[in-house]
Amino acid sequence: MKRLMVLSLLFFVTGLFFSSIVVAQEAIKRTDYKALAEEGYKNASQTKEIVAGVLKKLEAQLAEASDLKKHEVEDAKFWFKKADELLQKCKQKMDAGQYDKQLVVDLNQSWQWFIKAGSAAVRATMME
Repeated sequence: MKRLMVLSLLFFVTGLFFSSIVVAQEAIKRTDYKALAEEGYKNASQTKEIVAGVLKKLEAQLAEASDLKKHEVEDAKFWFKKADELLQKCKQKMDAGQYDKQLVVDLNQSWQWFIKAGSAAVRATMME
């Protein structure tokens, strides 16, 4: 039941982010890179927090976990780290006021990698 709740929460959050991106892009001109970047950063940061919480809970379970579960957690941590590194680079560009199309693309990529990490983490929560 707990696993189903986590999975449902992840799907809900993913759907929410997808719909917020569609709404945001309709409301924001595609050439307004600052507004698009701020929305992208918000989405990636919020997803990062959710995935970090799931990973923290999984870390406590690893001592007695199966090899398959450990592998899923390692996969989640790999994508989480990759996403976080890219997000930090994007934040530096934003702090320097360097808003451009590539920044928006990179923020979206970071968000997608956080989703990938979250998917692996959810799979791990479903394993014994």
